[in-house]
Amino acid sequence: MAKSFAYRGAAAALVALITVLGGCAGTPAAGKASPAAGQAPAGTERILPYTHIDGFGTPSDELAWISWEFEALDFVKYQIDYISCTCRPDSINKQSLLYVEIAKGGTGGKIRKVWFDYWGDSPYMPDGTTREEIETNFMPKLVNTKAADVEALDTMSGATVTTVNLKQILGAVLAYHNDKYAAPGLGEAPDYVDAESGATVAD
Repeated sequence: MAKSFAYRGAAAALVALITVLGGCAGTPAAGKASPAAGQAPAGTERILPYTHIDGFGTPSDELAWISWEFEALDFVKYQIDYISCTCRPDSINKQSLLYVEIAKGGTGGKIRKVWFDYWGDSPYMPDGTTREEIETNFMPKLVNTKAADVEALDTMSGATVTTVNLKQILGAVLAYHNDKYAAPGLGEAPDYVDAESGATVAD
């Protein structure tokens, strides 16, 4: 009699457990609900469309990624993952990681700093131009420029694809920045002066 009662009790408990588990299986896990109708999935706001230009001057639509964005008081820091050259093997060309600081201003953002956290382009351009030459001879011209200035800037001979696509991605970042951080109440963004490189040295 006791065994029969115990068996019936265990069977009832098993049925109850199966019912609970069955209900859980049909219930979406907490925190993993699908986006509401018409709502973009999380993270899509970090996708940055831009126009890539190849070595023949042919434009094509590409997507960059804002891997980091931080708003300070009067400027915003960005890290941008993008492709510079698509015409050489993957073993040579990879995604580049570009660091940009853009000052806020009433007439549009102005680049304060720009450098590569990771160089994904070729170590040497076809005519022998190097990354160091690009960073020394071209990239300083980008400091204190706004969108129109970047667009008007001449590319660097011997590194046309690299520098034209650097201009293209910076134009896209500036457009994104000016849309998100519009500051009509502010005046012109001040020019950035590197305190270390701009310091005078006593004789």
